[in-house]
Amino acid sequence: MKNLIPFILILLCVFDNQKAFAQDSLKQKTKEIHLGIGPASYSGDLGKAYAGSSLLFTAGLKFNNNKKLNGNVKISIGSVTGQELDYATTDDSGVPATPNTFFKSTFIGLNYEAQFNFINKEKIKVYLSQGIGLFRFDPRNEEDNRLSDLPDTRPVGESYRNIVIQLPTQLGAKYYLPNDFALGIQVGFINPITDHLDNLAIWGNKNGNDNILSFQFQIHAPLSPR
Repeated sequence: MKNLIPFILILLCVFDNQKAFAQDSLKQKTKEIHLGIGPASYSGDLGKAYAGSSLLFTAGLKFNNNKKLNGNVKISIGSVTGQELDYATTDDSGVPATPNTFFKSTFIGLNYEAQFNFINKEKIKVYLSQGIGLFRFDPRNEEDNRLSDLPDTRPVGESYRNIVIQLPTQLGAKYYLPNDFALGIQVGFINPITDHLDNLAIWGNKNGNDNILSFQFQIHAPLSPR
């Protein structure tokens, strides 16, 4: 049931967009472009959760921003790192294994979001969003070699795809200036559906998928009147 929530929100958003389009054709739908920058932190099998951070860049196009429920198409580009120099594990037979103790993973994501403005004032909007999209990542070691190409860092037979589904969940707020531009902040989780962001899964020391926490400072620019 939990995995159905993003699909339900997005279906509601699509229905709302179609309904608005079918109304008075003289009324323009509000569109905005937005750019964001801020830290992204990793939680997984190497190091402390969300201890370090790297820059994350985002850009997107938002529809029906004057409504309670609106849509957003967004692209994200960034990287995360993790390190635990004394990390060690054993294989099924109890023999010491040799997993990677460091990784840097660059990533790019493209997703569609349904955003609900639970505070929807003329100057201030506070929203919760749920998205779904694609997420591509590329974990590498200290020598910039692809960890996916180094089978000795994982148990025999363990492989993974580097393009997965993401289900980003975000909480944000923005304040409109007199020129209809807006300044915003946003915090949330990218939620990539993979345990291999750091190349470790079976030999990892934590259960569940890896994750990325992001914090964004944003600027929004109007493409049509509010």
